[in-house]
Amino acid sequence: MITIAELDGEGVRAAADALADVLHDCVAHGASVGFLPPFTVDDARRFWLDVAAQVDARARTLFAARDEAGTVCGTVQLALATPANGAHRAEVNKMLVHTRWRRRGVGRRLLQAAEARARELGRTLLVLDTWVGSGAQHLYAGLGYRTSGDIPRYAILRENTLGATRVMYKLLGPEFDVAAADPASPDAVALMRELSETLRGITGDDGTASFDPAGCTLFAIARDDRGRAVGCGALRPIDGEIAEIKRMYARPGAGAGIGSAVLAFLEAQAAALGCRGLWLETRKVNERAIRFYDAQGYLRIPNFGKYVGNDAAVCFGKRL
Repeated sequence: MITIAELDGEGVRAAADALADVLHDCVAHGASVGFLPPFTVDDARRFWLDVAAQVDARARTLFAARDEAGTVCGTVQLALATPANGAHRAEVNKMLVHTRWRRRGVGRRLLQAAEARARELGRTLLVLDTWVGSGAQHLYAGLGYRTSGDIPRYAILRENTLGATRVMYKLLGPEFDVAAADPASPDAVALMRELSETLRGITGDDGTASFDPAGCTLFAIARDDRGRAVGCGALRPIDGEIAEIKRMYARPGAGAGIGSAVLAFLEAQAAALGCRGLWLETRKVNERAIRFYDAQGYLRIPNFGKYVGNDAAVCFGKRL
């Protein structure tokens, strides 16, 4: 069980030793987060004490992730101090997860908490940069961050080599509430009927033969701020560590970001259930879906299950 909490300045000071352990661990394992070896735990602790003063000044906000024993296992910050013409934006800083807790959804939950706080503060744009080639860029893409561009020879890496950084951003549009739902409910049935009609028009196959509600672990519906059902998605277990995404749909004209919100919810639920990865299938002619999954950090994988040998199908996967 992971809990995420925002820390005030005194909270950062109280957790400075634990935060220092996380930062030191990440730097020791090659993270390009502004520090180079030799970098000691004391160096890391001094950094967090400086951050605490900035939190006191409301120049930044900080979130910490703790495991069931209360040990800090990850952290992320929002830098809020901007010029007058940048009061609508914030910068994501120092997204760190201890190596013992990688690939368990900690980073995703930290970023979701930071994004929710940014919305509360009226920020409509998030920006960040990350080392090109790092696993973090796939995490950011999976949460809807888009690439603005790469800057070559940006940061000094180990052994005095120079590495590129990738600048990414996310526009915070309308927020959608996503929750588990009964696939037999009227809203679910209506959404899936629309999806089937859409797929039939694109591919000639409505996809219903590939979906059995009784075999799903989870069905989810997205609702807008007026409570209207605007999108859906489902999880079907493949084995103990892999689940398949099914029935992904966003109602046209209901607003941008519905698909991303549904997918983020399914990914978080899959991680909470112990899944280490997600697979899915779409048709090659469904170019809009392919662009969507590419943008969400999914990678092409060999066709699996019933799709093996189907040249019209393309499969994607993502590690959680």
